[in-house]
Amino acid sequence: MVSYFMKRYAMSETGANNLKKAIISHTLLNLTKLFAPMIAFLFLFQYIGILKGMESYNFTPIHYLVFIAGMMMVMFFVARWDYIRLYTNVYNESANSRIDLAERLKKLPLAYFGKRDLADLAETMMNDMNLYETIFSHAVPHIYSTTVSSAFIALMLLLYNWKLALAALWVIPIAILIIVLSKKSQKKIVQEWIDENRKVFDDLQEKIEQIEQIKSYHLEERMLQDFFEKLNSSTKQKTKGEIVAGILTGTATAILKLGIISVAVTGINMLITGEVSVLAYIAFLMMTTSIYLPIEGIIMFMSMIVMLDAVVGRIKEIKTMPVQEGKKQMDIKNYDIEFQDVSFGYDDYSVINGVSFTAKQGEITALIGSSGSGKTTLTKLAARFWDIDKGKILIGGEDISAVDPETLLKNFSIVFQEVVLFNASIKENIKIGKKDATDEEIVRAAKIARCYEFIDKMPDGIDTVIGENGQRLSGGERQRISIARAILKDAPIVLLDEATASLDVENESLIQEALSELIKEKTVIVIAHRLRTIRNANKIVLLNAGKIDAIGTDDELCKTSEFYKAMIEKSNIR
Repeated sequence: MVSYFMKRYAMSETGANNLKKAIISHTLLNLTKLFAPMIAFLFLFQYIGILKGMESYNFTPIHYLVFIAGMMMVMFFVARWDYIRLYTNVYNESANSRIDLAERLKKLPLAYFGKRDLADLAETMMNDMNLYETIFSHAVPHIYSTTVSSAFIALMLLLYNWKLALAALWVIPIAILIIVLSKKSQKKIVQEWIDENRKVFDDLQEKIEQIEQIKSYHLEERMLQDFFEKLNSSTKQKTKGEIVAGILTGTATAILKLGIISVAVTGINMLITGEVSVLAYIAFLMMTTSIYLPIEGIIMFMSMIVMLDAVVGRIKEIKTMPVQEGKKQMDIKNYDIEFQDVSFGYDDYSVINGVSFTAKQGEITALIGSSGSGKTTLTKLAARFWDIDKGKILIGGEDISAVDPETLLKNFSIVFQEVVLFNASIKENIKIGKKDATDEEIVRAAKIARCYEFIDKMPDGIDTVIGENGQRLSGGERQRISIARAILKDAPIVLLDEATASLDVENESLIQEALSELIKEKTVIVIAHRLRTIRNANKIVLLNAGKIDAIGTDDELCKTSEFYKAMIEKSNIR
């Protein structure tokens, strides 16, 4: 049962065990609800016996009060036990599932995130997990426990009087069958609603991210209208799903009510023929009501189970994605990065084709080429942001595909063209490079990165909060904070991807000074469109359509590569 729950509902082993316990506890709680009709039955049996002058139970009102008090005490403790099993454990499993998803997302290659919209992932982490939590606390244990307890009650009825039992039970399979047969169409409607809802969130995020462009081109009304159309479509789809579910639930519930009429008619005929006593007839009417109420609950919850299938499918997709793993220790001789016949592509689109070269420690290796030639992709492959399709990438003679990405990235300092900063202080943003850094180390890194000329002008100095993605800073200032991070980390391998491409001459010269401090005695791979920034590199790798066109120094390539000479002429730097 535990393995079934784990597979069916994408649960952990602990969560599956807790679900099993919740089903047991809720089954017992359902059975305790029979106490009230049983006490009522005893009272009626004694009262009718007294009226007819028959021997009956000799219970006094005190006895009944004791029975009721004992019943309430048992129900209280069972309900309390059930609450812990049902709700507390479910919420813990939900919290653990969120943590597990976050851990798996951390280990997934970047290629996965390139295929998935970030708003969609956020929706899965938050709204889908909220639905998962609600359904598991209100629907799943109830369905299983009610099935067990109802089967037990049905068996009791059959053993007591099979004719009246059949009169009461025949409607149950018909009502359940209506819901089961409609599950496919309900699932389709629910999935369409989820898809429409995703479009609303995607559209909202996109419009927030593009608010500057929307305002600058006076597109507010048009964008708002577009958003409301998507929202309206989602609302209509949800309404359609609720109407269909309501009709099916109402129909199934109405059929259940026929069971009461069936028991009443059958019981009267049996009373007339003397096949059953008045007491047994009354008992069956009471038990029939008791068995139908939880069945109605199952029918109500079936629509939630349909929604659960869609939610679990999305969670399973993340949990079953292959993660990047490897050993936690690296045994390397140096920090040379060697590419051996490396090939890589996105789906059917090839980006890197049989690339081989070595970036040596203590040297600057520059990657140049036209846009789309594979420069940035190679740097990300070196840091194992993606896994290659063919070939090998070695660091110090060790294959990086066998190394855990977190362990590998401890050896890298990376400065991208697109800087990402957090809505925190300058100090906290720099400290990302080294979490246990002292204030003196942070200040030193900031000074080397030429940050202090603008930090001194800030209202709170290095403790100034810079806003979302550093919105209170200029492009050059943001870039220098990024370099300060890398300097603070002081990793043996440095990747510079267009670190100065979007800067003015003054900022570029400041950052070049900072970079010269960063790259001393390290393995450096640099990408730059401005060729003057890489002409002093120890090795230049010229890429064209994912392949190496030429390798050499600036002087060597000027003599041997027509493609390189053409790039130099276009750059107007000779």
